[in-house]
Amino acid sequence: SAAAVSRAWAEASGTPDADAADCARAVEAGDPRARAVWQEAVDALADGLVIAHTLLDPRTLIVGGGLAEAGETLFAPLRAAVADRMTFQQLPRIIPAALGDAAGCLGAGLLAWDLLTTHLTEVSA
Repeated sequence: SAAAVSRAWAEASGTPDADAADCARAVEAGDPRARAVWQEAVDALADGLVIAHTLLDPRTLIVGGGLAEAGETLFAPLRAAVADRMTFQQLPRIIPAALGDAAGCLGAGLLAWDLLTTHLTEVSA
């Protein structure tokens, strides 16, 4: 998660208020400490995606959240890490979520709207 990367990068960089975006920028600049933190996150995410893919066999894996905001800084090594872990499975496409980091908030809002309109329909019936 972006929070875990933020904590690890804050510790590795010695900057208490450093966050995942700072780590991504440091990766792009070639900082070896940032690359180590980033690779640990990529490896953990790749492990989870391979397990999910093995169980569910989707053609496409959609990755969202804060780390996805890093774009190809995340997706290039993630695709490579997933490909390295695949054995018998067909390699899925790995793409960023179209709604980005706002997906959770939009989903919660739609759920609330649905619950509200369902309740109003039941009351007026």
